Amino acid sequence: MAAKAVDREIVYEEFEPFCKWQRKEDRDVLEVHLQDFKKEQLKVQISNHGVLKISGERQIDASKHMKFYKEVAAPNTKYDTHAIHAKFVNSNLIITLPKTKLPSSPEPSKTDQPSKPSGGAQEKAPLPPLSAAAVQCQLQSCRQRQLMGSKLAKMAASLAATVVAVVVLAAYVHFMYKSTVDHI
Repeated sequence: MAAKAVDREIVYEEFEPFCKWQRKEDRDVLEVHLQDFKKEQLKVQISNHGVLKISGERQIDASKHMKFYKEVAAPNTKYDTHAIHAKFVNSNLIITLPKTKLPSSPEPSKTDQPSKPSGGAQEKAPLPPLSAAAVQCQLQSCRQRQLMGSKLAKMAASLAATVVAVVVLAAYVHFMYKSTVDHI
């Protein structure tokens, strides 16, 4: 008698990899620690909207896999999104995000009058470097971004239920008022 192959359902264990930012004048570097992962098990993409998407999945045993998914904002106003690159070295995924270069303008001499931008365009001042607290906050927002969608859906459902309850209550009060006025 032939032995039947038992199809086992794969169980996915999600985890949040440790990330470390290095802020430099010309680039930011995100280092993602991924112990026991291989390069082939990782995927790094950048969307048209400037969102860096990092994911990976590896098999632990026959029925268990480990996976992660992260999104990091990489706006093209701050980073040269075409020059972003990643490499995998010693269980670390290193993603380099070169900053966009602001056009340098010659310093005005003391006799020059400040000129107004032509065509209504306004010059943007360079953003100050992020503090350690801001970096930590950004990492926390990456971790919580996946939860935000479900929280927003719950809030929308709760708001809709509240609106329905208020409308029903208003209709009931109106009905009771009309009933009382008609009997007087």
